[in-house]
Amino acid sequence: MRKSLCIAVAALLAVAAGSAWSQQQIYRWVDADGKVRYTSEKPPQGVKSSPLQSRISSYAGTPTVVGAPSRTSAGRGQPAEVKMYATDWCGYCKKAREFMTKNGVRYTELDIEKVPAARAEYDKLGARGVPVILVGAQRMNGYSEESLAAMLKANGY
Repeated sequence: MRKSLCIAVAALLAVAAGSAWSQQQIYRWVDADGKVRYTSEKPPQGVKSSPLQSRISSYAGTPTVVGAPSRTSAGRGQPAEVKMYATDWCGYCKKAREFMTKNGVRYTELDIEKVPAARAEYDKLGARGVPVILVGAQRMNGYSEESLAAMLKANGY
């Protein structure tokens, strides 16, 4: 029992930490004795199981901005594309939505909990929280009105 609990905790920590294990699916199931089990392989035939999703949280603290403005879009008179990877419960995502709506910014919102393709893109970015806002080649992890305004201005808005 203690060994399987340690393995389960280690697997869950690996998923949460974003290690190589996070690329593997982890399954939760209950065995014939009523014990909860976790495995990275398919559970035994006929056992009801459920895949675990890694937990997403809001970025806390100071938002980070990386990348250079997309001069090609701004140079053509077209503002850069804006994408936001978000969830419906995230307060920072809500603030970003409100800011972009208020300022007439056209953007694409991708809900990483409801749309598998959005989650796949988010995972490919190596993101670990929401929101993640892309303005052209620039990326902001978290939300700051001032930082987003500066990114938008630098990218033709």
